[in-house]
Amino acid sequence: MSSPSDRSRDQAKRHWQRRGVDESSDSRTSSDYSDMNETEEGGQGDEYELKEVRIQQPNGTSHTRRKRPWEAKSKRSRMKRILSTKHGSKKRRLVGKHGGLKVVASHVPQKHGMYLSDLFTTMIDSKWRWICVVYSFMYCGSWLLFGFLWWLVTFIRGDNVCVDNVDSFASAFLFSLETQTTIGYGGRQITPKCPEAVILLNVQSLIGFIIGAFMLGLIFAKLSRPRNRAETILFSRNAVVAVRDGKMCLMFRVGDVRKSQILEAHVRMHLFRKRKTREGIELPFYQQNLPVGTDWSCEDGLVEDSAIFLILPLTMVHVIDENSPLYEMHPKDLLNCDFEIVVLLEGTVEATSMLVQAKTSYKADEILWGHEFVNTTDESRWRSGRYRVDFSVFDDTRSVPTPQVSAKDYYEGKMHKMNSESSLLSVGTQEDIDYDSDDTEQRPTDTTLSTEDNGANGDVISIAHV
Repeated sequence: MSSPSDRSRDQAKRHWQRRGVDESSDSRTSSDYSDMNETEEGGQGDEYELKEVRIQQPNGTSHTRRKRPWEAKSKRSRMKRILSTKHGSKKRRLVGKHGGLKVVASHVPQKHGMYLSDLFTTMIDSKWRWICVVYSFMYCGSWLLFGFLWWLVTFIRGDNVCVDNVDSFASAFLFSLETQTTIGYGGRQITPKCPEAVILLNVQSLIGFIIGAFMLGLIFAKLSRPRNRAETILFSRNAVVAVRDGKMCLMFRVGDVRKSQILEAHVRMHLFRKRKTREGIELPFYQQNLPVGTDWSCEDGLVEDSAIFLILPLTMVHVIDENSPLYEMHPKDLLNCDFEIVVLLEGTVEATSMLVQAKTSYKADEILWGHEFVNTTDESRWRSGRYRVDFSVFDDTRSVPTPQVSAKDYYEGKMHKMNSESSLLSVGTQEDIDYDSDDTEQRPTDTTLSTEDNGANGDVISIAHV
């Protein structure tokens, strides 16, 4: 059954056909108009308001005509389509591009009790609006509670017996606020006639100190969290695969925009993918460690857990060798594979000596095959006694010659080529040796024996080798 939009489009089409619109002059069919509209809507700016359509004829010529009603869509429908496309383009991932975790614990028994048992951590992890709500509730609630208690004492013992100038709930609330905040205007004060008033004053003062210390520590801990320091650590938008010194490498870039350094910074990389065991058990998020470092030229492989000096944007490298789970990954597999590479940078904040962790992730379609990162600085950027790092090209890449095969096929091809060259070299050397030996056998050795009679000198035998 056709949708209402399709029926309205068909009705409009028949209407224009009755008015003499020649449909045969158009090489497109009505089913192609939707595709044509989608292509036109992919632009930006004024392209949404195009009134004409260019038609390409089979003979190579083209002409323009006005859009027909069934080819046009309202601004609302276009905006709806754009929003739905943008929403649908969100990828399923464990870690967001900016480090946010995409995992939520659900159906946890006694979850609220667990969170309340560690109330301080729960409050630190809360959003700022909830911190403000708790801050206001604790102070206003304590003022109201003790204001009610002061009014109750005054109501039981009588006016001006325990507290001077407290004869209503409003005055009791003001006395409670002045007592806890130590304002003390001087108009209201307790008398030594009521021991319960003295006890209540001490209790309110202690509780006020506890609330102040708790909220001060909470706000300070939330402000000084190293999570905010991670906001100035940048990761490249894409990862790249290219050949460096004969090694197939997976690379990404990391940089720090602050002048203060991250001490003892370490980078780790984990691969999450589906795997099926030999017993037939499917693991949806099988985790594997990917060795990563800055020096790919070591013959023994990358040195893991080595600290990096993050003074400049660094390109982190994972060598795709026979021990890598990406060893058999083909460039075409990047469009079909469903895996995620999670990158973590950990270090100590120089200012606070607290541990900071920055995270990001790369899906398969975010890996560019045959690309290298553009340099952000070089010797020509030395100005005013400092190197200038251009972060505007931090995510930029350039295409480089890279074999469009997997690392396994690349290494096997190199090995086969080396073996072929070595075999040709050995065959050539053997032919030279055989030629020399044959030439030696064919070369005659002439021995001439001559006897010369020199009279008194006797006979002299001469042997000549030719």
